[in-house]
Amino acid sequence: MDKGVIEADSRHTIRRMRTSMHGNAIRALVELITNSDDSYTRLEECNELEKGRIEIGYNKESYKGIFSVRDFAEGMSIADVQNGFKKYGASTSGMKEGKKVRGYFGQGAKDALINMSDGKICTFKNNDFVECNLFVEDNKPMYAINDPIPITDKLRKKHKISYNGTVVYFTIDPQKNMRVPQFNTVHEELANNYLLRKILSNPKRKIILIDEDTSKSRQLRYILPDSKEIYSEEFSIDFKPIGEFKVFISIWRSEKELSQTGDSREGGFLITDENESVLGISLFKYDNEPLANRLLGEIKIDNFRKLLENEEPVLDEERNGLVLKHPFCKKLIEEIEKRIETQIDEEKRRRQKEIQSRLDREEINRYKKAFNILNEIAQLEAQPIVNLGHKYSTNLEEPPNGIAFYPPSAQITLGKRYAFELRINSKLIRHGSVIKIICSTPKIKLLTQDIQITKDEAEKIIQKFITVEGVESNIEGILKAIVGNRSAEAKIYIVPEKELLFSEGMIFQPETVTLRPNQSRKVYLLVYTKIIESGSIVKLKVDNESIHISQSEFTINEATAKRHVAKYEFEIWGEGVGQEAIITAEYLTYIALLEVKIKSKDDDKNHSSIGMFSEPDFNYEPEPIQRCSYSLETGKIIIYVNFPSIQHYLGIDCKFRKTVPAQILIADIVAEKCFYEIARKKAETITAINPEAISDRIQSLSYELSKKYGKKVHQALVDQTLLAEFQKVS
Repeated sequence: MDKGVIEADSRHTIRRMRTSMHGNAIRALVELITNSDDSYTRLEECNELEKGRIEIGYNKESYKGIFSVRDFAEGMSIADVQNGFKKYGASTSGMKEGKKVRGYFGQGAKDALINMSDGKICTFKNNDFVECNLFVEDNKPMYAINDPIPITDKLRKKHKISYNGTVVYFTIDPQKNMRVPQFNTVHEELANNYLLRKILSNPKRKIILIDEDTSKSRQLRYILPDSKEIYSEEFSIDFKPIGEFKVFISIWRSEKELSQTGDSREGGFLITDENESVLGISLFKYDNEPLANRLLGEIKIDNFRKLLENEEPVLDEERNGLVLKHPFCKKLIEEIEKRIETQIDEEKRRRQKEIQSRLDREEINRYKKAFNILNEIAQLEAQPIVNLGHKYSTNLEEPPNGIAFYPPSAQITLGKRYAFELRINSKLIRHGSVIKIICSTPKIKLLTQDIQITKDEAEKIIQKFITVEGVESNIEGILKAIVGNRSAEAKIYIVPEKELLFSEGMIFQPETVTLRPNQSRKVYLLVYTKIIESGSIVKLKVDNESIHISQSEFTINEATAKRHVAKYEFEIWGEGVGQEAIITAEYLTYIALLEVKIKSKDDDKNHSSIGMFSEPDFNYEPEPIQRCSYSLETGKIIIYVNFPSIQHYLGIDCKFRKTVPAQILIADIVAEKCFYEIARKKAETITAINPEAISDRIQSLSYELSKKYGKKVHQALVDQTLLAEFQKVS
């Protein structure tokens, strides 16, 4: 009798290796980043704390892509390298010894490197340096481990590791049917990859992507979509003979539709083990269910590692998550799908209510008319204002002659509003005085006609703001403030838009940018070197830490300028749908502003209207905490129909919505919320207002808008024929 162990044929092994990676650089990088994270985890368990920095190197050589992943963790001895890379499928990560690592059947790094060109591991451990090459020869997976050699400064400099650590290299070769991704693509796909989400959210890790051609670097981050938890539970699964497994499930619902496919999917349930190692992401049989496309969440399986330690085939070896046919996975998935089904039923009821309360043609016309009016009001009243004066201060210098404009002269352009600061000494100009504002030409439109000094402003230096708007280019005028025998003047010149750069010194191009999460965009800063001279340093700042810039300053060089205009390129990117920022370029008193917003892929198709506001949504949340809200992203006023005072007039499922009392209530809610948002936007443009007075200013502006436009909005939103009949009966 001939008896022995059946050995895997090398053709089978190489086929498995190729199938797992498909020659995909992103998948290979994910595996190598995870290995580096595991190395830091093992150090932390031994109380050997490290900074947790992982560097991903990117380089282009001709048509090839050169990649590296570098950590500064344990490093490997010659024995570690031999144990880790001479066998395929052996347990090498430390998971079987109880380490809190991910460990993927002893295949991860080998699968990642054997599929690529020039796969190489270089590792530093104490005083030894070891190099291991992985390659295919005669269609067989091969390794070549060099003997350890003493570490030298030259080796450390070459591989950029100062103490212990490991760097892995590989090449993507298009001639071998491999795709070389662009630097920005690597950033976006790695930052959004579900397998890295726990690592990217770990405060002990810092994952840096470096373009070695340009030395630019980016930290990889991921922020979950805005959503609300709608369900959480702990339940158990009994799987003999291993025992009982506790499962923690948390389900969240997004206000937006989420992508539910691919490694970068926004939705779905992230499945993890007890140590938060990611096992997969799925909605299982509901992956393609439209009623589930807003669902996301997390499933944590306690003691899951016992299954792997017992060699249970619960995980797909090609990295596709749970094995659906395994008895444990079947039990788990059945329980999860029951809970998803409950949420789908709730979503179905929500949408049925929306269908039941769908607007008819008459209502659509009323809403369309009303929101056209509201958007015209918003455009008229809440246009951005460029502040030409000083920011708010409680310590102001006295103005000459008791009253003065700041600045005393300015250039403005068409299509924008500008605010001059009028500084007044109310010790000289008594309270109750009315200051008359006039301009020498009607081509400069005055939006502030006069100012009155109130009693609480007496005996101090106060700031008022005079808003002007240019009507025609190449016009010069004098702005005057007159009170009694005192007066102040400011010269205004309206320059054409193309001359804006030459008057303000620098501008961004474009001045507003919209991005998707972790998508980068090139932006330019144009600098007029006759104003901001060669050698000057322009600094860039961002007011939101979720949005990033590739450079924080530029040194102006006249030699690179064309016709005295120097053009500087940089990149911006950010995480988190709904994030907004203002990027500021500053040099002395010269400033340029760039507005940045992050939106999801679906925002454009969801944003159907043009303007600040769009037709209202009726929300059927069972226990809302407010009666209405406003979405900056969609421009919609959201009315919560189950809020007690709302339901009292609209009825259950909005069945009384077309009655006169309900129409009046809706009109009142819409007008109040829209006027408040216009007032808030208008107040924000007044940069020198006392911060403590902003809330009062918003309320005051909101009241003025209601008094000025409220009747007009009500007339559009309420069916006037029905109202007349109602009044007649009453």
